[in-house]
Amino acid sequence: MADHDRPPAAAAMRGLDPVVSLAMGVQAGPGVYALLLGAGMSREAGVPTGWEIVTDLVRRAAVARGADEELAAADPESWWARHGDGGPLGYSALLEALGDTPAARHKLLRGYFEPGEGDRQAGLKRPGAAHRAVARLVARGWIRVVLTTNFDRLVEQALEAAGVQPQVVHGPAGLLGMTPLAHARATVVKLHGDLTDLEARNTERELEEYPAAWAGLVDQVLDEYGLIVCGWSAQWDHALVSCFERRATRRYPVFWSAPRGPEGRAAELVARHGAVVIRGLTAKEFFPGLLARVEALEHLTEPAPARELSVARLKRALPDPVRRIELHELVDAEAMRVVERLSDGDRYPPGERPPDPEAYRERLERYREDCDTLLHLMSVGAFHDEAGAHTRVWVRALQRLLNVRRDGGGEPASPEPHLYPALLALSAAGTAAVLAGRDELLGRLLLEPVLAHPGAPRPGSRRAAAEPVPAVLALRTGDVLGAAGLLNAFLDEPYPPSLVQTAHSTWLRRRLREVLAEPAADSDRVFSDAFDAFEYLTALLQADLSQSPVTLGEFALADRWDGDGRLRVATRVQARFSEGWPMLRSGAFGGEIQRAHTAAAVVDVVCAQAAGQEPSR
Repeated sequence: MADHDRPPAAAAMRGLDPVVSLAMGVQAGPGVYALLLGAGMSREAGVPTGWEIVTDLVRRAAVARGADEELAAADPESWWARHGDGGPLGYSALLEALGDTPAARHKLLRGYFEPGEGDRQAGLKRPGAAHRAVARLVARGWIRVVLTTNFDRLVEQALEAAGVQPQVVHGPAGLLGMTPLAHARATVVKLHGDLTDLEARNTERELEEYPAAWAGLVDQVLDEYGLIVCGWSAQWDHALVSCFERRATRRYPVFWSAPRGPEGRAAELVARHGAVVIRGLTAKEFFPGLLARVEALEHLTEPAPARELSVARLKRALPDPVRRIELHELVDAEAMRVVERLSDGDRYPPGERPPDPEAYRERLERYREDCDTLLHLMSVGAFHDEAGAHTRVWVRALQRLLNVRRDGGGEPASPEPHLYPALLALSAAGTAAVLAGRDELLGRLLLEPVLAHPGAPRPGSRRAAAEPVPAVLALRTGDVLGAAGLLNAFLDEPYPPSLVQTAHSTWLRRRLREVLAEPAADSDRVFSDAFDAFEYLTALLQADLSQSPVTLGEFALADRWDGDGRLRVATRVQARFSEGWPMLRSGAFGGEIQRAHTAAAVVDVVCAQAAGQEPSR
């Protein structure tokens, strides 16, 4: 095809991967592009297509008539020609024949879109990689409008898991009082209705023409936004096709993703609008690939990270008594910024429990990202504050994180991921204190910040029901992060069942290794030894304060024992035990060294049992 025969946008893309071109446009113009998602988007998540629903409905109709189920499933068109209404078999005709009202068709179809027990066990009919990538694009502000012909709620579920509460409109009645598209953080327009909507549009007659106000909304999107089409065939949706056909010109390009290329009506629309076609990619390949490219471009355009600037300011202020107030304001302001993010009901909806493990992992990573600068400030500050002049500011920052409201309120539940930033901060600053040889600071970090209203005491606790809980007990890794098996599945090299409880420790270490690079002199061995000591001392205090099981970590693994059956970290830490041990000045072990020895004996036995070692005498 000669250049003058090419659609204008397609000619411009010659020689350049269209996904690269699209990524550049999305990154350069946040909110400029809208999405149009069809059945192909949900098919990869286990939601059947229209034809698959037709085949299954014909099979069921045959069974109801006492006919051969296998014959009807093998050749549904022939069966329908003999037993149907005389017309050709299609999604629209079959639905009209089997359900004469929208409510009847709704009952007939609902099971195809909502997951049953078997679907849940197989991981089907829940947000997939494509939905999660779309949610990430929306969460970062690059996409704000999503049009979808699908009845399912997979897009909404993915958005909510990413911390976005979208404005969802699924019929003309929803246009009344709707926040204008330009002013809403995210809007999902369900063109054919929702699976709970008794007026959902299914049949060809229902899809022939949109109500005027509904068509007006679609016209507005097609006029004011660039468009990214994925999974839509344009075969049945006559009213939506008409909206495309009414647009003589476009402000922004159309990109159309179809694994084998658009066909039929879709090909006509591509030619009419000069759309750029993206072939060879399924939805689960296209959207994650687009997201990766947009994020890479965003990284190139980011200014010097605020984190490095903040850490540099901290280092300049640490040794200068005149700048003490500046340092405290710097850390306090960053802690407050983190608390504001964690308290954002749109980013972290109250009471939300992510619908699947991958969504939970994304939530944990979002927490880690939100407190990144504060973690670096606390680790560098705790390490370099040699005189201990600023201990109060590190303790206060951790207390602010412990004050973040529990998701949905109520009694404690496990996991309590809203405390994950506090656990990260305690682990980062506590390990930095170990690296600096500042045991008194470590003791204060573990004991002074408290969870003020934890509800009923946990089993084995010595405290009263309304008594505040110190960080060392409030931030047990299992209580914050949930079952170790869940975290274990997230690791690149999961532990065998006998060691699965170590997953919490490994997860934290891998998320804090970069944070502690400077205090650990960028040495993996130095970092590992220091984190071992932090976890061991934490376990000692837990054993001293509570009868509940102590939290073990990598420090108790079999390779951490010497040839004499001694736990290496226990040898190092207990060598510091004395009446003058600085940690006792923090109030740890009631200031009594004998209580420390008693706690160590308990922990060492537990570690030996976990590692299959004979406790040393």
